[in-house]
Amino acid sequence: MAAKKSAKAAKKVVAKKSAPKKKQSATKKPISKKAIKKVVKSAVKKVAIKTAPKKTSKQKQSLEKDYFKLPFEVYYSEYVPVTSAEFLSDKEVKKFSDFRVMHQDQGGCWGLLMECKNNRGPELYCCISNGHDQVHPKWLSVIEEDSIDFNYAEDFAVRVQGNAIKFDSLSDDETDEDSDEYLDIFSMSNCGAHSFFAYHLGDATPDYLILDADDSRIKVDLEGYLLDEDLEPTNKRLFDPDELDEELFDKFENRDFWDMRSEWISGLLEAQFPKEKSLKYIP
Repeated sequence: MAAKKSAKAAKKVVAKKSAPKKKQSATKKPISKKAIKKVVKSAVKKVAIKTAPKKTSKQKQSLEKDYFKLPFEVYYSEYVPVTSAEFLSDKEVKKFSDFRVMHQDQGGCWGLLMECKNNRGPELYCCISNGHDQVHPKWLSVIEEDSIDFNYAEDFAVRVQGNAIKFDSLSDDETDEDSDEYLDIFSMSNCGAHSFFAYHLGDATPDYLILDADDSRIKVDLEGYLLDEDLEPTNKRLFDPDELDEELFDKFENRDFWDMRSEWISGLLEAQFPKEKSLKYIP
């Protein structure tokens, strides 16, 4: 009897050892809100590291070209008044008073293209706002013009009185062939080192501007709209002239007709008559 009991006991022990462990209950403890937040935060951090940051509006603006600091051109298809002048004489010119006549032609041109190489911002603003004084400023130079026509000419006698240079209308004696003071203008030749040429932009309006003139050459109208191949405005706008800071851009250099003529005389004295630099042109 004892042997049978021990055999049964052995079976029970073996059965206990070989029996698989009971699975835990499928029910789990509820996860706290704090734990959920931690998981969400860590997931967001991981995604942020992998995903490239979006460009902000400031970053996008910094990638665009600053057209107010790049060379530009301005085009006038319509009539632009022009004044040209030169000095004439019928004798050898050794001093300024040897000039006998200042000959002036007036007319106009069409298809005028001008450029500004040194654009600091105010220069472009001047052309956008069409804020020129009487004549083209120093910072605008001519590239080309399609055609030019002079239809009016006038001659002025050159007078030097003390240190003052004046251009007076010819007297009756200077236009009378029988007078000793007669000036035979048609027999005279140009003898000045520099001639005078003024474009009266104050009386003209440009068709369009060419921005970034040394590279992309984008054409825009004065309202800032990009122009297509047919020079028609598109929906893309690069600037709004009404929103430009006038106080920031209104420091552009201008000059009137008489200032430009005075600069012409000063330059001519410097180049041709340096000993007479004290002479001053009096309008």
